[in-house]
Parts: sequence; C-alpha cells; structure tokens
Amino acid sequence: MTRRYDLQVHTDASPCSSTPPERVVSAAVDAGLDGIAITDHDTLANVDAVRDAAPAALEVISGVEVTTTEGHLLALDVTEAPPQTDPLTAVDRVHDQGGVAVLSHPFDALRQYYETDLDALADAVDGVETVNSRCVRRRFNERAAAFAAAHDLPSTGGSDAHFPMEVGRAYTCIDGDGSLADALRDGRVRPGGRGRYLSGHVATKLHQVRTAAGRAVEPFRSEGSPRR
Repeated sequence: MTRRYDLQVHTDASPCSSTPPERVVSAAVDAGLDGIAITDHDTLANVDAVRDAAPAALEVISGVEVTTTEGHLLALDVTEAPPQTDPLTAVDRVHDQGGVAVLSHPFDALRQYYETDLDALADAVDGVETVNSRCVRRRFNERAAAFAAAHDLPSTGGSDAHFPMEVGRAYTCIDGDGSLADALRDGRVRPGGRGRYLSGHVATKLHQVRTAAGRAVEPFRSEGSPRR
C-alpha cells in the first residue's frame, strides 16, 4: 500500500498565507491526498482547526516550519513549536518531543538556506525535502537530492503551499502501514510531484502587499475616518 502526503502546507496562521483551514482541507481532498502536514511558520495555531475540518480519510499531521539561524526546518509530529535557534538545537527539541526533523528547501539560495555544519546536520536530521514545488530553480532541489543521497537520508516532497491551488503539487509517497514518523525513520518514503512553481511566489508577494496596505490604513480607520 502506498499513501500520498503533502508534508509542507501553510494556512492563514502564517503571515505569508491567506488560506483558512477549511480551504486547506478541501484542496487536499480535491488533490486526492491521504494526509497533509500543517507546517505554519513557528506556530501550531491552526493544526486543531484543520483536524476539525478534515474528513476521517484525511490524516492531519501536526507540524511547524521552524525558522532557524540558517535555513528552515520541518518539525513533524510535534506538540509544541521548537524554538527559533540554531539548527542542531532545533533538531534536538524536535526529537525531545518524539517528532521527526526534515530539512526544508535546504539549498534554495533565494530563501533561507544552509551552508555551515552540513555534516553534523546530516547526522542529526531524519530526512531532506528534495522536491519543494516553490523552488523556482531546478538546481536547488537537485542539490538537496544529492545531499540526501550522499548522506543516505530519506527524501521527502512537499508543495510548500500557501494557497489552495498549490496543495499536492509536490508530495511524499509512504510505502506500507504505520505512521509517517516510523516510515521516515525506516526510509519507506520517496518524493513525488514537481518544483519550479513561480506563480506561488507571485501570489505570496501580492498577499503581503495587501496585508501591509491594510495595516497602514487601519490606524486611520480607528480614528474615525470614513471607510471606503
């Protein structure tokens, strides 16, 4: 039996996303996924809301995309958001909770990426995201795949979705029964889908501009200025 999970999905609990939990769930169902990991930036705020909205057939994994002092780290199957600290300490905090730690788009030079203590990091983590649909240059995912292969680490895929149309563009295939965490530790995972999705970045920038504009207008509204 093979199951498909999107292991990096954001909701409107992330400042760069406007997608409410219900829309995330409907997008995942429409994509035919067996499960999703909710990985908002440094928070677990919407995990329960997504679970409440999800049908029984869709597994929802509690996760966080942790902002470390270098790159981003996917903390999966955790109950608390790990601290925003150095990567090795963040990995330890994930393991302290019984979770698994996966490097998120580790060599995407257009975003936060890893460049120091790479051997130590490879020894510490449980996997590497080698297909991230928001990596606009093929070489970013290719370098991640080469790193995973060189260090005999499991490879995962995730859409890094911030909007419904992105959910399921990249995913992780899990072979056999049992939990995602066990499958990752056993190496029974493989990535699928595709990268180089530039439109998602454009949508994110537009969302950030609209959000910033709304914040700029709000003080004037609170002082009694007419709404338009």
